Amino acid sequence: PVLYIGGLDNYVLPHPYFKFTPLNQLSNAVPASGSGPAGTYLGYDFRNAYAPGVSLTGSGQAVGLVEFDGYYPNDINAYKNLAGLPDVPVTNVLLNGFNGAPGGANVEVALDIDMAIAMAPGLSQVIVYEGYNPADVLNRMATDNLAKQLSSSWGWSPFDPIILQIYQQYAAQGQSMYQASGDSDAYVGAVMAPSDNPYITIVGGTTLTMTGNGAAYSSETVWNWGGGTGSSGGVSPTYSIPSWQQGIDMTTNLGSTTMRNLPDVAMTADNVFIYANNGQQGSVGGTSCAAPLWAGYTALINQLALEFGEPVVGFINPAVYALGKGSEFTSCFHDITVGNNYSPSSPTKYPAVPGYDLCTGWGTPAG
Repeated sequence: PVLYIGGLDNYVLPHPYFKFTPLNQLSNAVPASGSGPAGTYLGYDFRNAYAPGVSLTGSGQAVGLVEFDGYYPNDINAYKNLAGLPDVPVTNVLLNGFNGAPGGANVEVALDIDMAIAMAPGLSQVIVYEGYNPADVLNRMATDNLAKQLSSSWGWSPFDPIILQIYQQYAAQGQSMYQASGDSDAYVGAVMAPSDNPYITIVGGTTLTMTGNGAAYSSETVWNWGGGTGSSGGVSPTYSIPSWQQGIDMTTNLGSTTMRNLPDVAMTADNVFIYANNGQQGSVGGTSCAAPLWAGYTALINQLALEFGEPVVGFINPAVYALGKGSEFTSCFHDITVGNNYSPSSPTKYPAVPGYDLCTGWGTPAG
């Protein structure tokens, strides 16, 4: 039997989840609490916020990135030099005849590389998988099985059962896949695939405040710029609620007790500095910041696991939800209780609440 035929049209192209603002166009309203230009978050700020005092660097681990555009290598080098980061090797894997040339979405690729290295500066390599067809790119990451932490900051439709099986393969062979939830506030009805898939970890976004110019964590709220731009969350119209998501009181968060809810976790998605477009400085917002940060964070976890003779963590959702429902939740996560992902088309869904919510999931890691 033929499961699915794909790749024969370009009616729906992969869509990156970033909002780029050139540095010289930033408003005075941008909070100046990071160490980067104009108070943006840069380099070691992310470790100071989410892994304070942690000596692990991701040594021996690789991060794999899903990409549908190229990038300018000098932008990556400029970022590492400004942030004082080590020279982590970046390896390109080109698929579908893609030649690696940077296009209009090179911002996304540069951002993903920068975030992975910033969180895990001791990585053995960052592997950038570039192509045109999502199934081909994702499948190569599974068959290579070189990176145990993977990140995607792109969305696409329609549902593809081949990709569903690839995600199951990731889980089976110990690969952690992080998917940005989206940048359009609460989902109303349909969810942009694959941001509701139950075999991967969906990552929402926050607006972070730090003390001492990126020195330490202070607080977070839901990332929401208004007008339909913010951390996406909602209820899947396709997938039933997984076993690990059951047993959560969905009364105040307006979630579902029968269908898969998203996101699962979050990290900062606002005021993030990068170089892109061949030397242009800018600030980025979007859950596409948060997903590669989680991939880098998982490299720290896997480094520690291997040092103690444990297997890599693989699909983290069952463990994350067990922590969220348990007594150790507040020591493991920053619980985001302020904000929402309301929009003009959805003025009541969804609010941030104590515990799990459909803006930031269980929240951001507390080191």
